[in-house]
Amino acid sequence: MNRYTLKSLLKLPSVPDYAQDNFNEHFIQADKIMVVLMAIQWFIATFVTSISYDTYAYGFIGGGLITLSLLASYHYFKGTQTMRILVGVGMMLFSLIFIQQHLGRIEMHFHVFIALAILSLYNDVVPVLVASATTILHHIIFNYLQQYDISLFGMPVMVFNYGCGFDIVLLHGVFVVAEALVIGYMIKFQIEYAIELNRSENEIIELNKELSFTSLHDSLTGLPNRNNLHSKLNFILANANRYQHKFAVLFLDLDHFKNINDTLGHNIGDALLKSVAAKLESIVRENDVISRIGGDEFVIVITDFDDIGSLERVIIHILEEFHQEWVIKNHFLRLSASIGVAIYPDDSKEINELMKYADIAMYKAKSEGRDKFSFFTNALNYRVHEEVEIGNDMYRALHDEEFVLYYQPKIEIKSGKIVGAEALIRWNHFKKGMIYPDTFIHIAENTGFILKLGGWIIDETARMIGRLERAGYRNIHVSCNVSTRQFQNLNMYSEIEEAIRTNGIDPDHFAIEITESVMMEYLEVTLEVLKKIKKLGIRICMDDFGTGYSSLSYLRQFPIDSLKIDKSFVDDITHDQDNEHILLNTIIAMGKTLNLTVIAEGVEERYQMEYLREKGCGFYQGYYFSKPVPESEFFRLLETNNGLPGF
Repeated sequence: MNRYTLKSLLKLPSVPDYAQDNFNEHFIQADKIMVVLMAIQWFIATFVTSISYDTYAYGFIGGGLITLSLLASYHYFKGTQTMRILVGVGMMLFSLIFIQQHLGRIEMHFHVFIALAILSLYNDVVPVLVASATTILHHIIFNYLQQYDISLFGMPVMVFNYGCGFDIVLLHGVFVVAEALVIGYMIKFQIEYAIELNRSENEIIELNKELSFTSLHDSLTGLPNRNNLHSKLNFILANANRYQHKFAVLFLDLDHFKNINDTLGHNIGDALLKSVAAKLESIVRENDVISRIGGDEFVIVITDFDDIGSLERVIIHILEEFHQEWVIKNHFLRLSASIGVAIYPDDSKEINELMKYADIAMYKAKSEGRDKFSFFTNALNYRVHEEVEIGNDMYRALHDEEFVLYYQPKIEIKSGKIVGAEALIRWNHFKKGMIYPDTFIHIAENTGFILKLGGWIIDETARMIGRLERAGYRNIHVSCNVSTRQFQNLNMYSEIEEAIRTNGIDPDHFAIEITESVMMEYLEVTLEVLKKIKKLGIRICMDDFGTGYSSLSYLRQFPIDSLKIDKSFVDDITHDQDNEHILLNTIIAMGKTLNLTVIAEGVEERYQMEYLREKGCGFYQGYYFSKPVPESEFFRLLETNNGLPGF
């Protein structure tokens, strides 16, 4: 146990790789100090310790040989263990000089122990052991020479001036060895402390690097984040200014990425984003920049392109790469992207504006069908600002009662009588005049204002039905359109219920129209909500039928009362050609099979109405009878038409 303990005490820790540089730097600095110390000792040996016995030559020559030799060695061996060994020998040789200069006075032997302590500066036990061995060997040799009265530089060789017994030399050697062991043990602790200090410092450095990387990079893909992107853009902009170069900011957004997250899970979505990041990195050049700024949005900065044509080729290549089949965790996915482009300095010289303009252009690409790219233009910027202005102004307009409902009559083909109406929103702006829904409805959808506006439409439709009933028109139905955002809103059922109850109307006179695409996109939710709403006793109409992908089996599940054929199918009816093979015929037949009322919208010509009558379509609406009209005019149409029981 004791031997094992002694062995562990003498065993020095090895210096790990991460601490090597710091140790080497320490050794070099210690070498410098030792060389300076040698020069100081040379001065002492020449001009101080030689005074009593007139040993200037001995101190000057001996100290000079030692000092100059170490100075030359420093040039070749600094920082190495060889240099440390030479320093250890040199320190003990200076002890020899000092002892000899004073003919073995005991006080001069203190230099041996001081020198050993000084050598501990190295954090290396080897020079201490070499120095110890050197002084012991020196004492043994000089003790032997002293016995035979050998002289050196005219001085008798002496180790101890009070006697030359070998026992004294041996005892002195024991003291030297004891000090060397103690110093060695201290050095071991110094090394362990230095290693631990280096380890902690290394961990802090690595942690700072990690924190720095994390603060500047996206945690999922490893791409530069928004803050990092702005820093890189500032550098690119400075270079572009200096060398009069252009660069392009590409805002890329994955098409229908939300569907992947919703259907396959976020783990698949995250894996796909990482694959997209890797693909983009493989496409662009090294001096270009790719950043993920959030969700499925990426920004690519293309620098130093020759002309718009070369930039377009790069963008087309990026879009084409997305058309490949993406294999993500055994799922085979199809993907596309939409890209908006803003160019410095053509579109702006401000980074934030370039980012905003590229984003605007990207949404234009999405609005045009996705899987496209679009360049920013001033006209596009004007349109966006106008949309923002409209979006902000709609809240005021609702408060100021500028929104009104127009009513387009629904006609029974067989009798030619008005049986109902579709309520259509209009905005009677106090400055701009009448604004039609194709200008503001999509803005209301995007901003969420459609929920407030849709609630008002439901209330106003119910109030109109109440006025019709009080006027004696108890067989006229009025329908209003329900948007996607409204249908996703859990309050829609209570809004309809409240409108019916507050206005005291017959729910059978109230109808909602929902597009086929909305019904099919949210199939399970749609079924649940429609069944609940149907219990209120209202009518439900599938709008724009034929433009989506409904199957007969799906249609049987929906609690709907009528199908409204999209205008595009009515337009297929020609005046002087065979219409037997047009899709309209199949849609009418499908409605009959399901015992649903079929309404054709967009009827503008008499021959269209006659053809619909021939094929058994029960009802229509369109400009052939009347365009959408204000409430007062609709009442006048009823007075002249005499409304009959509806569909």
